[in-house]
Amino acid sequence: MSVRAIARKDLADAGRSKMLWTVTAVVLLSTAGITGLLATTSDMTASEVFGLSFQLAVTVLPIVALILAKGAVTAERESGSLRVLLSLPPSRRDVLVGKLLGRTALMLGATLVGGLATGLVVLTTLGGTVGSVAVFIGFLGLMSVAFVAVGVGISAGSTSDSRATAVAVGAYMILVALWNLIQGAVQYGAVELGLMAAGSEPAWIQLIGLFPPNRAANAAYRATVEGQFFGTDPFASVWLPILVLLAWLFIPVTAGYLRFRDAQIG
Repeated sequence: MSVRAIARKDLADAGRSKMLWTVTAVVLLSTAGITGLLATTSDMTASEVFGLSFQLAVTVLPIVALILAKGAVTAERESGSLRVLLSLPPSRRDVLVGKLLGRTALMLGATLVGGLATGLVVLTTLGGTVGSVAVFIGFLGLMSVAFVAVGVGISAGSTSDSRATAVAVGAYMILVALWNLIQGAVQYGAVELGLMAAGSEPAWIQLIGLFPPNRAANAAYRATVEGQFFGTDPFASVWLPILVLLAWLFIPVTAGYLRFRDAQIG
């Protein structure tokens, strides 16, 4: 069984379990639904609505992507089908890559549907350009894939689905819900230790602020809208946040694979 076959099987299994439809519905409600409410009840411009919708989406989509991906390997492991699958030609790396591709396709499909619906709502009610819709969908999709990679990495490195769920929820709390608090605590500690002056933002503090995929995607989206592609300030340009997002695509999966490669599959 090839990587492509594993990815197709993963897509088919998710479709039969109605996972795809559930994910798509959640994404639609969290993007197009909220955007429609903003567009019809406020006097904001199309650009402002897109910006606010993007900020809301980067809060909701990460937990959707993590929950979608966290069972990629552990569900097969608990059902016993992983042992059967590994007795066939595919290696553990092939299995992991196939699972990553399958879950990525699911999340991208849901994000595309939600993004297109959001763009249609804004374009028909407030105007705007097709380019703004493409930028909106593009960076949401890139962020979603980054969190899918985190979820698949967690699944590959976990011994049970319950453990993977707990780690995925913890990852969301740290990277999304509590990151402002964490960054503030680091800044306070650095000032108290004399590592930086109060009120200053050295490059390493700004990099901490850019570290989570959702914050990197938000920074890249803002920089693109403002036309800051390769400016002198990397933190206000597009290229640095994109590099951070690309790192999230590979590092968690690699770390998960290293644990999965040496794990005993009972």
